[in-house]
Amino acid sequence: MNTSNFISFHVKRYRSLLDVKVDIGNESPIIICGENNIGKTNFLRALNVFFNNPFKDNLFVANRDIPHHIFYGSQGSGSKSELTGTFEKDGKTTSLKATFDNRGEPTYLLANKTVSEREAQDFLSDFQFLYIESHNVDLPKLISAVLEKDGLLPLDAKRKKQSEPLKKLEEFIDLSQKAISDIEHDINQCFEKFTDFEGVLKNKQIRINFAEFEKLRDVVKTMTSITLSDGNNHDIESKGSGAQRAVFLALMQFVSNNSKHNVIWGIDEPEAFLQPRLQKKVAKVFHEIVSTRKQSIILTTHSQHFIELNNLKTTYIFKGSIEKREYARKPNQDFFEINTTPIKCNSDFEKASLIKQHLGINNNDGWEVMPYNLLVEGEEDKKYLETLFQMLNLSVPNIVWTGGASKFIGYLQYYNVSAQELTYKPKFICIFDNDPEGREQSNKLKNKKYDYLDVSIEPLPRHNSLTSTKKGNNWEIEDFLPQEYLIQIINTILKKNKYKIIINKLKIGLRLQI
Repeated sequence: MNTSNFISFHVKRYRSLLDVKVDIGNESPIIICGENNIGKTNFLRALNVFFNNPFKDNLFVANRDIPHHIFYGSQGSGSKSELTGTFEKDGKTTSLKATFDNRGEPTYLLANKTVSEREAQDFLSDFQFLYIESHNVDLPKLISAVLEKDGLLPLDAKRKKQSEPLKKLEEFIDLSQKAISDIEHDINQCFEKFTDFEGVLKNKQIRINFAEFEKLRDVVKTMTSITLSDGNNHDIESKGSGAQRAVFLALMQFVSNNSKHNVIWGIDEPEAFLQPRLQKKVAKVFHEIVSTRKQSIILTTHSQHFIELNNLKTTYIFKGSIEKREYARKPNQDFFEINTTPIKCNSDFEKASLIKQHLGINNNDGWEVMPYNLLVEGEEDKKYLETLFQMLNLSVPNIVWTGGASKFIGYLQYYNVSAQELTYKPKFICIFDNDPEGREQSNKLKNKKYDYLDVSIEPLPRHNSLTSTKKGNNWEIEDFLPQEYLIQIINTILKKNKYKIIINKLKIGLRLQI
């Protein structure tokens, strides 16, 4: 395996993507979510053009891929699509930029130097980008192409081990069939991960049919076909969409384990045709491919099963906008500029909230528990802390109010059950009012242990640093904020509404009352 890594991709003026940059890591899949028809898939198409256009003709079509309002309107120097990939090899960072003009002709800059298409091919030859569409994709054809490219690499290795030329056709067929059987075994080990539960695919096997003559690698596409052995010998295209997807995903894992290339997968809605249980398994396999094989997976999805709540830095929420504008060179002629951009979020909690809103996730879908949570008694406590975080320019965490100190333990028991299937331990920090009930419930909670939660208690001191819990020393969460700040806030509101502010004498009296 080569040591090159694909680390970022920058798209300018390609379809609805006027200026979008995404960092590509090799620890977790890159997840792109958002509403339908806003341009998520365009990012995968741009990747396909960047990696494969030097090797295939007509992947870029100017009047389709240059934004409509630019191609038919402004033209000029800004009418070119730019696709820039950044790579890291042996500790050095290099970029390759492909620029397409209004005729669809590309020019290439490698490390800021103009290079030929052949030189771009040589640079990209270490990588193999495979684009998997969500709908209207010919899966049998795709499976065959992938199998031809990299799927039979172990067969080549077995042939190289032969010390003597193959003299007899029968011997050649026998050796090749044994090699095919080994490949079948490896692919089926991958396939078993997606079918180890009750259903029509349980205990089914993938079969590779091998022709009995012809040169192996030269005509492998016509010599081999793939099917699911379920009691008949029908080709894969006769199987259901879900079965085809499962077979392909097993083959995908096999290719990732055996390819000589640095494989980059662009997968549009991998959840299509898959039941939720299988979606979870697929998400786990994707993560294993990226983390263990250091290959990149960039996918679009409408399924929460592919999103890692404890690692949202690799998840992007795309949002589309349409703005009516006037052509600079065509007075009184308007156009609609379509622009897709990632939403910038100030915190993981904000990003998770937007994802929940987009996906329509309810609390009982398992997203009420976040990696980091605060548990407070009342709704006013929650509002107070949220405002305080915002004033201090801190990220607002997930804050849950229970309705009373006595309900903390019940809430934590519920969340402990909800967290059983998570791959991480959510942290819960409990904040009680310092009153008799709060102290009593805090002491009870100290003796509780939770298998799937990391629970701690954070005692907030009074604004004057008082921490004593003796009888009579009672305060609420809101008393954490110094009274001077409260008066400043009140005066700000009074000024805004053109009222007289609180003067020094009144401040002293107000402090005494508080």
